[in-house]
Amino acid sequence: MTAVHQDVAVVTPSADLDADAVETMRESLTVAVRDHRHVIVDLHAAPTIDSAGLSLLVRALNEAKAHGGTLTLAAPSRYVVTVLHTMKLHPVFPMYPDLDAALAGYSLSA
Repeated sequence: MTAVHQDVAVVTPSADLDADAVETMRESLTVAVRDHRHVIVDLHAAPTIDSAGLSLLVRALNEAKAHGGTLTLAAPSRYVVTVLHTMKLHPVFPMYPDLDAALAGYSLSA
């Protein structure tokens, strides 16, 4: 669920980011944000998100920022992007079409 690429932690949920998955994801995201300056949440296998998943991402983003880090979303589905737009959170989450593009974004800014 968590891997490290170029000193960037990549957390990948294996299913929808909903209330059932939040408990599993919370620990992975907490450790990733604590131990790495930059974290990517690779959403390629999470086509939907609910309020619990959204809350988890916002908390992780705030924690990353508090430690001088970043949290980026890779491969969000159209549904996830729509939810972020609806909740007016799309400007606060950098988003990339896939993991390679997100990793390249960190490589270019390093």
